[in-house]
This record gives sequence, structure tokens and C-alpha cells, in this order.
Amino acid sequence: MLKVNEFERDIGSIYGSSQYPFSTQSNINYRVENIEELENNSFSLLTKIIEHFLSNQVPRLEVLDQYAKGLNTTIYNRESRREENKADYRRAHNFGKIIAQFVAGYTTSVPVKYAIEDDKQQEQVDEFNTYNDVVSLDNELMYDVAKYGRAFELQYRTGKERQQSNNVKLSNVFETFVIYDNTIERNPIAAVRIVQVQDISGSGEEQYTVNLYTDSKIVTFKNITRAIGQLQVIDDTPHFYNAVPIVEYNSNRYRTGWYEDVISLIDAYDAVNSDTSNYMTDVVNSLLVISGDFQAPIGKDGKSGVNQLINNVKKYGVLALQSGTDPQGNSTSIDAKYINPEFNSTASENYQQRLYKDIFMMSNVPNLSDESFSGNSSGVAMRYKIFGFEQAIAQTINSFKRSLGKRYELLGHITANLKGGLVEFGNVKVTFTPNLPYAISEEVAMLMSAGVPLSRKTMYNQTHFTDADNEEANLEQEEHNGLDSKEKDSQHKQFDSEKVVTVDDE
Repeated sequence: MLKVNEFERDIGSIYGSSQYPFSTQSNINYRVENIEELENNSFSLLTKIIEHFLSNQVPRLEVLDQYAKGLNTTIYNRESRREENKADYRRAHNFGKIIAQFVAGYTTSVPVKYAIEDDKQQEQVDEFNTYNDVVSLDNELMYDVAKYGRAFELQYRTGKERQQSNNVKLSNVFETFVIYDNTIERNPIAAVRIVQVQDISGSGEEQYTVNLYTDSKIVTFKNITRAIGQLQVIDDTPHFYNAVPIVEYNSNRYRTGWYEDVISLIDAYDAVNSDTSNYMTDVVNSLLVISGDFQAPIGKDGKSGVNQLINNVKKYGVLALQSGTDPQGNSTSIDAKYINPEFNSTASENYQQRLYKDIFMMSNVPNLSDESFSGNSSGVAMRYKIFGFEQAIAQTINSFKRSLGKRYELLGHITANLKGGLVEFGNVKVTFTPNLPYAISEEVAMLMSAGVPLSRKTMYNQTHFTDADNEEANLEQEEHNGLDSKEKDSQHKQFDSEKVVTVDDE
């Protein structure tokens, strides 16, 4: 059984990992007829599913995680060079991190907006979002979706009696999966969290806790070891969510990561970059060939100084040789040169650049380091450059919205089941705002040239340093202060005028 929790702690090993391409079994959805099928024969089917998840699905997630950390498995697992004196660099490039961060940043850096018609329900949604820092949670979920093609969140309650609170947290993909039914709707029947228990005693035996979440209860099993054996129930607790409280988020219907399709290109880029580094080092350590008739200096031990000659070259970088003489007494010639392996640096650089462009093109993620992404580009030009990405991200956003809807369905259920709760939550409208630079000045100029009026509040909202409501309040205060100042000036003038008249009368 694999150590499913080590990846979250960043101590997973890159060696011995499964290789790309992944098998079909590494990304299948688990489906059963009903919950009774899972519970039959002391959860024997559930045991098989857990074993399959750890053996077939976790290795794929591990590889995807490593490509986001620059621990690319292919370049680090390739065979060492046979020549002992040859350089053997392994240059890994974390394109996975760049791609995943762009996807998460584009979609969730501007906080997702949640709106519901009922004011009281809106207040509860806002309170729930603030308490659970949903802004950060959405970003973490989208980052996992971009990396693994899937992400999970768990809702639960903590506290006692009236002090209880509704919580939602990210659940690690290495320890979570959902089981669906066989219908066309693919309804979730149950979800599983298998968490490795830290071995404080140092016994070396790996133990795991297993929790099964159904639509009505949480079943906790006795800790298991590598040999799972039979699952034994030790706790059975109702949760009142009326649905499985673990929600799965997908990148698309195939649950593929955003850089999963370009791993082979990343491997090729790693290989050619590493080979270039090896060549540059090997040139420095090239073979020195000396030809001709020469006398090697005598070493300190009085023996042949060939070794001394080599040491002098390494230490001082200077080669001093004395030539011999032919039978006629003429000096013989000596030649010394390095033998370098042939290497077409231009072709190598062109190949690297082509791979670099292909990685971004095939993943549909724009290469922001490209010179075409200049600050002088118009807003329309920028949108055309990311047109392919916007077509692909639409699938991810639509899938994400469906899962967000389930989040607030669960919140509505638990609220309705508790004392003082609402009968039912209405539909929560979810709005994504792309995190993109917009050419606001162009759009404003276009509207003004067309004679379309813009309110002062709208104009304030287009700037990054003002808030419309605050600015309106500030203006009102300034206008009020201005009127007060004018009235005071008028009163002072009137008082001075009356004072002058009184003096004249005297």
C-alpha cells in the first residue's frame, strides 16, 4: 500500500513511480448499483475499491504532482551515462506548475461571486463563505483541478449545541474518492477518505484510518495496515446533510490534468536541455591529445613524468613540452589539441524553442513570456491570443460551477435540518471573473465617441485606487464642508459690515 499522505507533506519519493502514459485504470470512476452493494459481505467490495485506488490511481496522481514540483520522473529515472568521466545532469522544468497556476489564477484570483435572491439566505451564504475563507478554498480547488483533473472538498460541523459552525475544507486527492451509481445521472452514492496515521512509535508499520461517507451517515472503520483484510466498523454517526458531504470537482468529463497531455513534450524538453548541459561540461573536460616527438618532464621520483605533465595541465592550464631532434639534428614538431564531441548548438536551440512553444500550444495555455504579449497590445488583440485557452477553460469552469452548486445544496440541507434553519436554499448564481488585463481606456473612449453616457459611479469602479461608494460619500462630505465654509464666510462678512456701521454711528 502506498503512502498516500506523504505528498501533502512534500516528502514523496520520485523513484519507483509509474511512468507516463498512464493506464486506463489510473483514472476510472468507481460505480456500484447501490449502497447495499458496498455494505454486503462486511464491505468486501469497498475493500477491493480501496486497494484498486491505492495501487492504480495514486501512482498517476503522484506523477502529476511531481511534474508540478519540478521532480519530473522521466528525466530523473533515466539511465546514467555509461562513461564515468562524463557529465550527467538532470535538468527538470516545472511547466506543470506554470500551467496549473495560470489556470487557477485566471479563474479564481478575482474572487468568485455568489448571489441568491433571498436576502436572508444571501446573508447566510456570505457568512458561510467568510467563515471558511472560500476565496482561498476556490483557488486551492482550481489548482488541484488543473494539476490532477480532480479535486475534493468536505463539509462538516464542529462545536457544541448553538456554538456549532458549518465548515468546508479541501480534501487531499491522494486520500479521497467518490463512488457513483450506475444510472445515467451518475449520482454519488458514497465517498471515502483513507488517511495514513503518522508512526510516532517508530514501529515502521503503516496504518490508515478509513471513513465512508454516505448520504446519511459517516462510517469509521478500525485502522488498517498494508494487508487490508476485512474492514471492521467501529463508529456509525449521522450527519444530516441528506447527501454525500464530499463534493468532487473535475476539469472535464475525462478528469485529465491541464498538463497531462504534454508530459511527453516536457520530457523531451528536459532531455535536450540536459544533453546540452552535459555537452557544455564535457567540452571543458575534453580529451587532450599530444602528438609528435617530445620528452616528458621527469617527475620528482626520477621516473617518467607523464602523470606530472597531466597534473600540470589540470592545475595550471599550461602545457610546456620539449621537442626531440631528428638524425640531422633538427627539432621535431609537436602538436597538442583537444578532441571535442561534435554538437550542432543551433539545431539544438531551435529544437528546444520548438518544444517550448509546443508545450504551451498543446496545453492551450498562453506563453506570457512571448514577445507578442507586450504591454502595447490592445484589449481585443490580447483576447485573440488567448482565444484557444478560453475555449478550453470554459469546460473546466462549467464543471466547477456544477460542483459549487452542490456545495450550497449541502449547506441548504444542513440549514433546513437544524432548528431555526430555512426550509430550502434557492439556486445560488455563481459568477467567474477572468483575471485579465482589460483596455478600459479603449472601451470608455469608444462609448464616449458614440455618445453613450457613463455614470460617475461606473467610472470610479474602473479604477484600481477608488471605491465608488466611498468616493461618493467623500464628495458629499466635501460639498457639505464647502457649503459650511461659505456660510461661515458670509456670516463673518455680515458681522464685519454691522460692526463698521456701529462705529460710524458713534
